[in-house]
Amino acid sequence: MAVAQLIVVSPPGSGTPLLAGVTTALGYTSYGTMSGDPAAAGAQPGPGEVYPLLTAAYGPDRGAGLLDRQRADRDTLEVAFHAAVGALWRVWWTRLGQPTTLASPVDPDIEARLTRLPGSALLGLLPGRGCWYVTGLDLRRADAGFLRSWHSGGRPPIVFHHRDIRDRIVQQIRALSQPPGRVGSMPEHLVYRDILATLPTLDAKITLALTDPGFPGMREARHSQWLRHHPAIHVITHEELAVPGRPREQALTRLLHVLGHPGPPPAVAEGDAEDAGDVPIGAGRHFFTPAHEELLHRHHGGLLPPVAPAGVPAPAPAR
Repeated sequence: MAVAQLIVVSPPGSGTPLLAGVTTALGYTSYGTMSGDPAAAGAQPGPGEVYPLLTAAYGPDRGAGLLDRQRADRDTLEVAFHAAVGALWRVWWTRLGQPTTLASPVDPDIEARLTRLPGSALLGLLPGRGCWYVTGLDLRRADAGFLRSWHSGGRPPIVFHHRDIRDRIVQQIRALSQPPGRVGSMPEHLVYRDILATLPTLDAKITLALTDPGFPGMREARHSQWLRHHPAIHVITHEELAVPGRPREQALTRLLHVLGHPGPPPAVAEGDAEDAGDVPIGAGRHFFTPAHEELLHRHHGGLLPPVAPAGVPAPAPAR
């Protein structure tokens, strides 16, 4: 049976849209960094998913009452269900150690009830089939109960998706150098767009990315390195997915195995592969000077693969 929920950790600039296209083709709704609020994402609850969430969010009496009146007042039921989904998303997102705003339209009573649930119970309430995209999974920020539950049961499965750090840095610089209104609303993106705008050359921007520990994506990458080494994490690289051939087929087959999906692997259109990454594979090596390489090894040597001959991406572990 295919798993209902999946977590994908993909640092900024890793070509995440390409993988998101694959998981969407497999029937998963993208949440987190690849979407907005799940309450408005159009995912429909499956059989038996409505009552447990209503009971957890509103208590057994009110939850049963909402279902009893659904024929006479279906609008009220839908509003209540979507309010519960919105609160559930916020609690789940917080447990993953992801940033949220204090100002929220979520009902605080519903949020409080759901917050008290253990990790396994909360996971079982998530409706539909969702793929939760995050830019990092910091062991010190993620909820300890969630991590213990995942460690003991391996659910939901976690995929670590990444690419060569040079390509990722150049991609991030390009993304943050776009006109106002196209860099998103994340505070660090807005701040670093202003900073990058003061630097006259790509050379200077790469130097900033390598020397400023707060540059978007660098902290997330450093604190997510455990994912590369843990035997229960499933690693897929952008280099595998973006280039046709056996590596892509192997990566997709591994993903299907993780999901318990019967297959066959979804097709990856060549246009999608090119558009999702923006920066061609290996382009970072062209833009990095010897001085940049020295800074990279000095400050971020731990983000480099153990063995990576020049021009040849290191293969992802086949697990």
